[in-house]
Amino acid sequence: MIKIEKPSKPPKILIGKGAKENEENCATYDSGQRKFEFQKKIYGAQSVKNTLLHAQHGKCCYCESRVRATSYGDVEHYRPKGAVKQVKNHPGYYWLAYDWNNLLFSCEACNRSHKGTLFPLKNPGARARSHHDDIDDEQPLFVNPGVEDPRKHIRFQGESPVPRTKVGRKTIEGIGLRREDLEDRRRERLQVLRALQDIIEIGKDSTDSKVKEKVREAQEHLAASIRPNAEYSSMVQDFLGT
Repeated sequence: MIKIEKPSKPPKILIGKGAKENEENCATYDSGQRKFEFQKKIYGAQSVKNTLLHAQHGKCCYCESRVRATSYGDVEHYRPKGAVKQVKNHPGYYWLAYDWNNLLFSCEACNRSHKGTLFPLKNPGARARSHHDDIDDEQPLFVNPGVEDPRKHIRFQGESPVPRTKVGRKTIEGIGLRREDLEDRRRERLQVLRALQDIIEIGKDSTDSKVKEKVREAQEHLAASIRPNAEYSSMVQDFLGT
């Protein structure tokens, strides 16, 4: 997981239609109702997806897998827009359903199979229950890669994520960042990088022009593997010790 630099200005559909829907949801809550009609065509609009995908280099905000290679992916609500699993009768963060700061793009495995409506807090008693409460009083136990640097909380040993904080541990557990299929893909990535390291080591003293070219290509590939647009770049940073 890496820090995501989203544009500060939201897509127009969130500023216009999203803001209007949010006003209606807040009015619904104030009228005493606790059920809301969320418009996926707004928070999940193509303009929103495209902006998030561009900011995230085509990768899932949590596991760093390339999303569109295997699925359409989901616009993910960091704070769940519907009911929160850990809290009885919590209406969900309905007032953040169209909030740009609450939206990320996730693979379906991280979002649907694991995170879902989970949203643990360090102090559950400080949880915001309506738009009248201040979410700044909360201390979430899931990393928000759109706001903070995840590497303060999670690093890697080989293909496995290792927590550095309680937030990191809860994130790894809750979002399933050690699931078997994901670790298999990360392991395969490391195998390729080890092969490149072998090429560099074997050919570093060669005077053969073809060998020197292969070494140069391997070095360039390793350098590219830690860039933000590279799959599993956080893991690779730790593998290469950068």
